Amino acid sequence: MKPVAPASRTIASPTGALYAAAVTALLIICCAQSVGFSVFNKYIFSGPLRTPIFVTATHQISCFLGAVLIWKSSPPWFYKRTPIRNSATWTKILLIPMAFTMNIGMNNLSLKFTTLALNQLIRSFAPVSIALTSFIIEGKTQSPAKAITLGALVAGVVMGVMASPDFQLLGFLICGGSVLGQSLGIVMTAFVMGGTSVKLHVFDVLLYATLPSIVILLPWSYSMGEFKILEESIEKEGFGTVLGLILAGGLLAFTYNLFTTVLIKMTSSVYYGVTGGFRCALAILISFYVFPQRVTVLSITGICIAMAAFMLNSFFTMREKLASQKAKKAIESDKITEKQRLLDEEDEPTVVVEDGRSTLGSRR
Repeated sequence: MKPVAPASRTIASPTGALYAAAVTALLIICCAQSVGFSVFNKYIFSGPLRTPIFVTATHQISCFLGAVLIWKSSPPWFYKRTPIRNSATWTKILLIPMAFTMNIGMNNLSLKFTTLALNQLIRSFAPVSIALTSFIIEGKTQSPAKAITLGALVAGVVMGVMASPDFQLLGFLICGGSVLGQSLGIVMTAFVMGGTSVKLHVFDVLLYATLPSIVILLPWSYSMGEFKILEESIEKEGFGTVLGLILAGGLLAFTYNLFTTVLIKMTSSVYYGVTGGFRCALAILISFYVFPQRVTVLSITGICIAMAAFMLNSFFTMREKLASQKAKKAIESDKITEKQRLLDEEDEPTVVVEDGRSTLGSRR
């Protein structure tokens, strides 16, 4: 007799106008928070609180405390902490703080020395940096379509940066270092993890990697004299104002992770990744209305080329990932079908002849 597989619990996918409205609202919130966070950081690092590394450390503290709250209070279907049982995962976790300090730490530091528009334009170079790093380390090549968009992205970024009247070499180098840190973090993590199947939830990363990041960020902040600058900011702006800015930044940092997680659970990280170009372009556009920035026709042309190439590259990346996911599902479906066929063959009735008598049996 064929064994009956236990019924698996399925969660019906939400459909209709309510689901579409919820996803649209979350997408708007995430994009608004991403752009708003960039504008907020540029504002405080250029004026009332010129301590980007120290503030980045406080963001990490807020994210850690928020992750602990989610861990202890959320239902298992939303988040369940992933236990760490192998050295490869611990290696990955140790890589995350180093990549974070180069990526986010240097990005925030660059906002002291460059405009938000140039910062976002330089950050849009990340797909090129990741492609080059993955080719050097892993030998990974890009499809012709993505290679063309990457070439256009390089041309647009170079044109937009070099033609900008606000160009500053120090800010450019620091922001470029943050892009390199982001690329190394992504590629090296994938390379070290190899074939391991452990997947870390975003809140796992916040639980395990934020405290090591703080250990790196606070000494760095102290060595740059930011503690003294913090004291001067408190004297000038007032303790309440400085504390309010720090708490607001920490809240933005944690809620951005929270809303992004909910959005990805309702859709997919692939779809969210496509919004990167739109968020970058929106931040550049808004920055010209919020901050005093200069621009030329050539720099605007470069920005437009870079943003169009960024969005096209995101689209091709999404298409490749969706095709990969579809292929994996097809392989899994074929395996299930083959297993079922073998089980059916084992249950087929057979006739056994013994001493001139025939009996009915099965192959099992």
